Amino acid sequence: MPQYVAIEVAVPGGRLVVRPIAAGELQAAGVVLTRAFAGSSEAVSLKEVLADLEGQGGAAAATGFFLVARLYPSGSDASSSGGAGLQLPPGQDSRLVATAAVSLSAQDMPVRRLPPPNPPPAAAAYISNMAVDPKFRRQGIARALLAACEEAARGAGLREASLHVREADTAARALYDSAGYAVVAKDSWVDTMRHNIRPRLLMKRTL
Repeated sequence: MPQYVAIEVAVPGGRLVVRPIAAGELQAAGVVLTRAFAGSSEAVSLKEVLADLEGQGGAAAATGFFLVARLYPSGSDASSSGGAGLQLPPGQDSRLVATAAVSLSAQDMPVRRLPPPNPPPAAAAYISNMAVDPKFRRQGIARALLAACEEAARGAGLREASLHVREADTAARALYDSAGYAVVAKDSWVDTMRHNIRPRLLMKRTL
């Protein structure tokens, strides 16, 4: 089974720690995913998200990781009302603010359930479920999370990472472009009609 060492980076709101999800964090991760995709074509209910997370097998498996990012406020941000609207859950010193999945095999659930058009390369890690709580965007959290996903892929011996992004999602496109990802495939109009999906781009980079 691949191993993952927690990654810690400084962000404007404090200290961000990225690591595999723990059993007691499913609800918080589900809330982040639900909020992040609310109002988009990927919007799903919290019940569906929780069932999906439970089906992915928890913190780590031989085929991949489901990662969470926890924000630990520093200095004046450590109060319950400080920094970027950060409100800590009762009795906790941090808040779960972002999630991502890193698939290391084509057998991992996030890869197996993809629609057929433009599948990710078999030899590349596949990054999905990148979600940042809307209250904590524009703080560098998504970039730090993406870097953590790539580090997980390197640790597993993979030399490429791939992901899908909606063609219309300009903010996500800008992030991936700046991180060195290049478009290698695009859903055709026929693909979108046949599989009832929004047009996506398949992007890839060398690690």
